[in-house]
Amino acid sequence: MAQQTKAQRSEAAKKAAATRRRNAAAGAGKDAKTAAKRATAAGGDAAKAAGRALKAVGKAARTSSK
Repeated sequence: MAQQTKAQRSEAAKKAAATRRRNAAAGAGKDAKTAAKRATAAGGDAAKAAGRALKAVGKAARTSSK
């Protein structure tokens, strides 16, 4: 294989850097999406727990008033 000129090396390096930036940006987008899903799931879990607690309080109030 023939040796590359300085311009060819420079162009290849720029292309590689652009690819790395593009891949990093895609990864950051995936990370943000994953974090948002986790936060949504955690919010749902908290709502379920609050609902269960209210249900337990209601049951306790019914049984203690009898």
